[in-house]
Amino acid sequence: MTQFVVLALLLSLLAAAFIGLPLLRAKGSSGRAPLSAALTLLVLLLAGVGLYIWLGADYWSAAPAQASDDQTISTLARHLELHPDDQSGWLVLGQAYGGLGNYSLALRCYQRANRLSVGGNAAALAGMGEALLMQEDSGQSEKAGEYLERALQLDPQSAKALFYSAVLAFRDGRLALAKQRFQAMLTMSPPESIRVALQHQIDDIDAQLASAASTPSRGEVDAATAIHLHVSLSPALADKVPPGASLFVFVRAPSGGPPLAVKRSDMRLPQDVDLSAADAMVAARAVQPGQSVSVVARISATGSPLPQSGDLYGEIRTVAGKGGAQALQIDRLNP
Repeated sequence: MTQFVVLALLLSLLAAAFIGLPLLRAKGSSGRAPLSAALTLLVLLLAGVGLYIWLGADYWSAAPAQASDDQTISTLARHLELHPDDQSGWLVLGQAYGGLGNYSLALRCYQRANRLSVGGNAAALAGMGEALLMQEDSGQSEKAGEYLERALQLDPQSAKALFYSAVLAFRDGRLALAKQRFQAMLTMSPPESIRVALQHQIDDIDAQLASAASTPSRGEVDAATAIHLHVSLSPALADKVPPGASLFVFVRAPSGGPPLAVKRSDMRLPQDVDLSAADAMVAARAVQPGQSVSVVARISATGSPLPQSGDLYGEIRTVAGKGGAQALQIDRLNP
């Protein structure tokens, strides 16, 4: 049992990273983001072992194995050699492999149980979704999400499907759905440490939703974060502008990361451009009042916002919310 608890703690680390890393990547958006990430990691670490045991409790007591704590995987495997059609046994073995961090073998076991049930077992589907997510293959996230949603159609009270689908929704910015799933778990009388962790996630989502609601709609200009620009082109580069080019203007945090604001416009220079929090790509990662930022104007021949060889660009440093138009000249060539 000690080995299982240790490995369950490792699983909680992975789950904590799954939720916490997107917050850490967003640290440029506000001083609150690193704190949110740290608290998320801490709460999940404190509750992680209990969460995993709670999510898998039904499997460890599944018939016919009635698995005791000291039952080994080899015992389960021998049982299934004799009874290959034992759906519950495959679920128990899948949970055992998951507890050891071997999600590849766990997936095979859940897939076997799923075939035996002809796609009608919520526990098998939820296990498949979990195993795919925990293998850290980003290309499998969509498939994992499909399995989890099918599991919830069969069993809306599947704690495992609710948890991992909530994690996916949170990671992808579908905050209302993540909140709904975490709230559903609260109604299932989880252990106290799990309840506290879930409530923390719900409170954090509420804060993010409130922040998004206060962000100006796209098309408006938020005066507190406005950056007014007069964008021009250096005469020395006038003959370097390719036909059909597009103009992109980005606001970035000095620490890096995705843009805090972006606008695209037709290639006509000079022109005036206004950016603010209303132009954020992600509401939770928007430029803040008084934030020191860099602003880049780029002429793209391909229409792609990503830097390409041959692009023309210019850059200035400024402060969000600073009054008056600021000159930004495109005077450099990307080699």
